[in-house]
Amino acid sequence: MDQAPGWAEVLGQWVADPVWFAFLAGILSLYVWGVVRAKRRRFVHPPSRVAWFGLGAAALAIAVLSPLAHYGRTVLWVDFTGFLFLTMIAPPLLWLGAPLTLAFRATRKIGRKRLRAFYRSRPIAILTFPVGTWLAFAVTTYLWQFTSLTDLAGRNDIARSIQQLTLLIVGLLFWLPVVAVDPMRWRLAFPLRALYVLVEMTHKGLFGGMFLSLNTAIHHGFAGRAPSWAPDPLTDQRTAILILWIGGNLVFLIALVAMVFKWVAYEQRNQHRTDRRLALQKEAARKRKAALEQVFTRPI
Repeated sequence: MDQAPGWAEVLGQWVADPVWFAFLAGILSLYVWGVVRAKRRRFVHPPSRVAWFGLGAAALAIAVLSPLAHYGRTVLWVDFTGFLFLTMIAPPLLWLGAPLTLAFRATRKIGRKRLRAFYRSRPIAILTFPVGTWLAFAVTTYLWQFTSLTDLAGRNDIARSIQQLTLLIVGLLFWLPVVAVDPMRWRLAFPLRALYVLVEMTHKGLFGGMFLSLNTAIHHGFAGRAPSWAPDPLTDQRTAILILWIGGNLVFLIALVAMVFKWVAYEQRNQHRTDRRLALQKEAARKRKAALEQVFTRPI
């Protein structure tokens, strides 16, 4: 039996994928360019948004370039940890960076007009419809995690790249109506956002419980490629499912708590606006009454 790799060896196993490296460098460069351009136009993009986007890019790099990507080809629980970063951590962090809002602040009038036409277009409306984004997320994650496609992606570089790309896309689409900090075609009310997340929590819980109850390993390709220091196939499978289940539910709970706070703040702002409007209406009515009284009490 081979000895398990030490931390020094593990941390040295980064994946030299030029496509993902170029993608990450590209989105970070565009974002920084947008921040600088917006500042020149006297629109300061909040530093917190910049930090969120940076964290999202870092989470994406961990999923596709770090040792998780290297060992994820042979050890299932490592592979599923990468999935967690790719679908549940990186997408909401990237949306919290408000990239579309930044694009509006960084472009001229003609650019803003084109951006507005883009996100209001029919194809984007269909692509971002919340029921469709939920179905795409549920189906795509199931296919890449619990079918023979998981083994295929572990041994084939092209399938692996397609897997990572599609998981990132459906993750971004799923989290778009939840985060909702950018202009968008479909803006769900807070109760619907919470329901949207709760339904996916239930869905993931049912499938997680079903696969945890299995007494045989279903990913035979991983079982055949696993190094000798890896856990046995059934333990590897159960650990992988627990990582997705517990980690995913933790992210969902954080999202729900954040939504509750935002909901309360939104209702408080609405109440403040309502109170102010009523106060202004009352003051206007008082002034009208006073003016009428002056007219009728004026001596002839």
